[in-house]
Amino acid sequence: MAAENAAMVFSGPSAAPPRWAMGIGPSWSRNGQADTSESVVAEIDCLMVAWDPAEKFRQLLEREEFALHEGALCIAAHGCPDMDFDAELDRLDALAERCDRSTREQMLLSLFGDLGFHGNRTDYYDPRNSFLNEVMRRRTGIPISLAVLTIAVGYRMGYEFEGIGLPGHFLIRDRNEPDTYIDAFAGGALLDAQGCEELFHQITGRQKGFHPAFLAPVDDSSILERMLGNLRAIYAQRQDYANLEWVLELRTMCPSVPAGEARQLGLINMERGRFEEAARRFEALAQAAEDDDEEQLLQLATRARARMN
Repeated sequence: MAAENAAMVFSGPSAAPPRWAMGIGPSWSRNGQADTSESVVAEIDCLMVAWDPAEKFRQLLEREEFALHEGALCIAAHGCPDMDFDAELDRLDALAERCDRSTREQMLLSLFGDLGFHGNRTDYYDPRNSFLNEVMRRRTGIPISLAVLTIAVGYRMGYEFEGIGLPGHFLIRDRNEPDTYIDAFAGGALLDAQGCEELFHQITGRQKGFHPAFLAPVDDSSILERMLGNLRAIYAQRQDYANLEWVLELRTMCPSVPAGEARQLGLINMERGRFEEAARRFEALAQAAEDDDEEQLLQLATRARARMN
């Protein structure tokens, strides 16, 4: 019955699920060929709902490995509610097709030269710089979003790039050439370790010490967490609580985000008039809290429920 339901839901000219659904399970190939094992059919059953970027984001983070650009597009979908997920995947494919794949350097030259991608130095704190779809549309972004774009395009061309979380900036490197770093914000400039140290001092000042650990690769969930952290700072500074709410919701799904952000989210829920949601959040936090914190959280929950009437 599950297989029949899946066939009905995904019927049509391609007889394959939409690409956002294909990206959830590792048994879907990019050409739409399906593994019909029971576990995969059950997974498809879970997908027979409307596109929900928050749920998609949660499911990605629950996997050991996932496509970084899909997580970035889930973030973008919150900031751009009309975004077409499949169309953005197609746009990434098209960018890769337009890049010279003969060498890594030529690929970077295509992306940051011929195609015109560049760092946004004039309006660095525009939230659109953090939305991958907007980065592709406007051809500009900040270090981390341009890095995510380069990783995604490189993946389609056979390159294995990984993120490097240099404090105050963001770099990538080719796993097959770990001593060379790429600064996407600077047009794909290539740096060695000494060049990275110089860049660090330019950004942070000479008073801060450099440590080789700053050039260690970071996992994809940490990259998404950092992208959301940038948006959190922007929206908090603007007191844009509507957008801050979804940013915090996504950040609380990330594995290493402090528990205090869930409490902050509850307060934003209250500010936005979502009192029941806030109360449930505070009560859940109270169950895992220390005695003093538990009492404060339960008081917040009581206040939230009192405002529901």
